[in-house]
Amino acid sequence: MEKIADVIKYEGDNATFIWKHPNEDFNSLTQLIVHESQEAIFMMNGQALDLFGPGRYTLETQNIPKIGRFLKRATGDETPFHCEVYFINKTEQMAIKWGTDSKVEFMEPTYQFPIKIGACGEMNLRAEDSRKLLLKVVGTENYLTQSKLTQLFR
Repeated sequence: MEKIADVIKYEGDNATFIWKHPNEDFNSLTQLIVHESQEAIFMMNGQALDLFGPGRYTLETQNIPKIGRFLKRATGDETPFHCEVYFINKTEQMAIKWGTDSKVEFMEPTYQFPIKIGACGEMNLRAEDSRKLLLKVVGTENYLTQSKLTQLFR
């Protein structure tokens, strides 16, 4: 029997900034649950339509369970109304280590001897604009973790 509605909620870990829910092309009346420390972005037909804060929501898609079966047959078993949900972790990710891979040689101007210089430290990251982070950095990836983000900064 075909499912009428799903429940979509975050199932990732706390070190993940953005996580795409594996269920796609879900039906109308699907329930979206967003936790206090998250936001969710509803994508439909390639566009970021809605940004949801904490709470429970009923998603309105154009995928209707019984009628959708006939529409899928006409399009080769693919729904004409593609939809997906991305979850954005809004907590502050603390003590993320960073550093240069190699040292740069610098000539000291007063005494004219070479010095090797490198840099390292710790940073805290937090997503301020979820939509911009998703559209400009993540794109169509399924997730963005601390390690991936640190590599992007390097």
